Amino acid sequence: MTQASYTGPYPQQCLLYMDFPAKPSAILLATDLSARSDRAQARAIQLAQYWQAKLVVAVAMSHDVLLARPNAAQEEADDAHAAAPSPKDLLLQQAREVFADAGVPVDVVVEIGFPGPVAAETAQRHGCGLIITGNSRSEAVMRMDPGSTLRWLARHASVPVLAVNQRVRAPYQQITLASDYSKDASDALRLCSRWFADATRRTLLHGYTIPLATLALNDAPREQALSVLQQQAKQQASDYLASTLDQADSGWTSAIRAGGPVRLLREHARETPTDLTVIASHGRTALMDKLMGSVAERLLETVSTDLLIVRPQRS
Repeated sequence: MTQASYTGPYPQQCLLYMDFPAKPSAILLATDLSARSDRAQARAIQLAQYWQAKLVVAVAMSHDVLLARPNAAQEEADDAHAAAPSPKDLLLQQAREVFADAGVPVDVVVEIGFPGPVAAETAQRHGCGLIITGNSRSEAVMRMDPGSTLRWLARHASVPVLAVNQRVRAPYQQITLASDYSKDASDALRLCSRWFADATRRTLLHGYTIPLATLALNDAPREQALSVLQQQAKQQASDYLASTLDQADSGWTSAIRAGGPVRLLREHARETPTDLTVIASHGRTALMDKLMGSVAERLLETVSTDLLIVRPQRS
């Protein structure tokens, strides 16, 4: 497929649609193997099966391995002088048992270190196109990291990061992507189109700003001006979808409203069932980068859906 020609207000920043892989060949699950990780684990297995991808399970152990040692019943060794299994070996065995029936190829990696860096480095080493983790706010989950593991990954991982909140009932069917029309948001849109091509509803959500001069008008002129702004914003969204995706792609609709992304995503989720919210972690400018980073962190704290944060795709 080729990129549609476009002469609208957006820069010619879009790559060929076919440049984005239809699916990752490997995905990484960052887990501590506790019950708090069950939802992320279930989603990782579902996506690995859906994409027919290899699943890499990364477990980070504390530097104090004795504190990280799991409780497990151990049979007496035949040799009374045989060394007890190491904490790493016990975690490897536990993880392999947990994922024995995953139905996909599984590699288990246990490393000593902070969870975020361990997950990011393991994903890069194994060629994983996605990192999946839970979004628990429990102190126990983050005990090995001075901040949030998920926040660290959202800032530093070189691949998209999926924060799982919901129970897994089916593949993702209702997806909302918040876009500021930046290059990174365009990358997120194309990636989402390829990864979740079977979703029944895919919505592009864009918020625009109302000029103060418009708000200062009298009732009738203000209403007319607001209507014009809304129509212009809808046309921009239509042009943007046509320039970013192939013209033949009819799977996306737009929801265009005035306001900021966090509030709009909350309102949209209340009005429209959503399985997955997608956001790029960067924007058009250095200031927008900071704002988008702040938005991503606020969404990590408040969003009730699963959240996919797409990191910039730099060459």
